Amino acid sequence: MFRQNKDANEPSEIDKFLAECTSQFLNLSEDSPPTLNFSNNGRHITVYMFDQNLAILRFFSDMLETNIARLRGVAGAYARAQPGLTGAGPGWAVTRFAGAEHLSLQLGDEVYFRKVPKEISKFMVCRAKAEKRFLNCSIEMTGKNHPESMPLTLAHALAG
Repeated sequence: MFRQNKDANEPSEIDKFLAECTSQFLNLSEDSPPTLNFSNNGRHITVYMFDQNLAILRFFSDMLETNIARLRGVAGAYARAQPGLTGAGPGWAVTRFAGAEHLSLQLGDEVYFRKVPKEISKFMVCRAKAEKRFLNCSIEMTGKNHPESMPLTLAHALAG
């Protein structure tokens, strides 16, 4: 369960999760196999996914194997929708996709995705929204436009 720290100098559960993910990402060995590896707009993108359900892994792996153009379109649309992730230097963002929140870290052409633990996901979303680093890729039928909603180009790329 998420708890507020009694000592203001003690890192929060969110800070601990971000530090753990960053450490794992920065310490990937040469032997760590990427989940996805593809070229896009002259760049070679390497993607590592952790704590993802099998359906998400299959969705993107199938796209890589059967429709690389679609995967490139998704990657490009996602990059445009998440400027906090893909700007110059390292970046991070939180995306709501397939019923869960996912942390994305990017350094150069390497991207790390990890499912956010349920007990801190609400607080991660709050932090990401406050820093304009949140993207909601959930399907909503309300017809309302929210600033963090999925852009139409990304929705089309995901839908194929």
